[in-house]
Amino acid sequence: MHSSWDESSTALGIYDSIIRAICAPAVFLFLMNSGATLIGYRRKYTTKTFLNKRINRVVFPLILWSIIYYIVDSFVKKPLPDVTFKIDNPSIGNFFVSFLSGNINGAFWFFYCVIALYLITPIISVLVKNHKNILFYIVILDFFFSFIVIYFNNNLFHLELSPYLIPMSGTCYIGFFVMGYLIKVGYFTKKGLNVIKILGIISFIAAILIPAFKFKISLPVIQNLIEYGGPLNFLYTIGLYVFIKQLVEDDTLFQNVKMQKCLAVLASLSLGIYILHPFFLKIFMKMTGTEFSSWLDILVMPIFVYITCGLTVYILKRIPFVNKILP
Repeated sequence: MHSSWDESSTALGIYDSIIRAICAPAVFLFLMNSGATLIGYRRKYTTKTFLNKRINRVVFPLILWSIIYYIVDSFVKKPLPDVTFKIDNPSIGNFFVSFLSGNINGAFWFFYCVIALYLITPIISVLVKNHKNILFYIVILDFFFSFIVIYFNNNLFHLELSPYLIPMSGTCYIGFFVMGYLIKVGYFTKKGLNVIKILGIISFIAAILIPAFKFKISLPVIQNLIEYGGPLNFLYTIGLYVFIKQLVEDDTLFQNVKMQKCLAVLASLSLGIYILHPFFLKIFMKMTGTEFSSWLDILVMPIFVYITCGLTVYILKRIPFVNKILP
């Protein structure tokens, strides 16, 4: 997804748009899986332990890598791929301003999002035992206001809505977070899960068709249905999550101990790859002389970055202390 930024009307641009749409659920699947594993934390440890674990795994790495990227941003002539920002007049004060505004590494928006979700997890976790309907109510509110009201206003009506009318604004995709937990604990019936999968399939088809014809579709309200904040993006993501969950549970391949260990290792590399990938995108572009402008970028660069960056993270995580800053 981070290799696909050609916005032209050429075949490459259309292919890029389709790939971005298909891969759009990636971060939200992570949020759903985080909710599935973390919202019920009270059964395993105290809130103090929960917060300490999150601080060590997310907050400290965010601060340290923000410092590193801030220094890099200050020396490079052009921002690293995906980083977006370049610092012209570095200072301690400017660092704090840039850090608080998220203007050091564009890809780090994800960290701010999950930190916000972790902060409210102790509140919503008290609902897991006897109030799952309230949790689903949170999902409905988030979908209605974030993916319906705000979406259609931003793409069609363009009204100046009062923020007091949007009770779920600024909740960092809490609907995905909570939905992951509800699906995990069997809140939905088999029929309900089938409905979710059908909606996901329909949204997946739209994820292919809308980008394919986006240069013939002039209405933003249709063009952006599958983008971040689009209602079809939400339905596609939760449908895909149910499909993957059922596949893993039912297919004997995933019951194999060696396969489970292999997947666990790959999963342990994901956050480190996310942190370091701009450097490897830059290396690939230097080697090929491309810059999100070639079929090499879309077809070869993701494989190159995943393998080389993944191996680097795997090695670094075996070094004491380094494994603390590459969670």
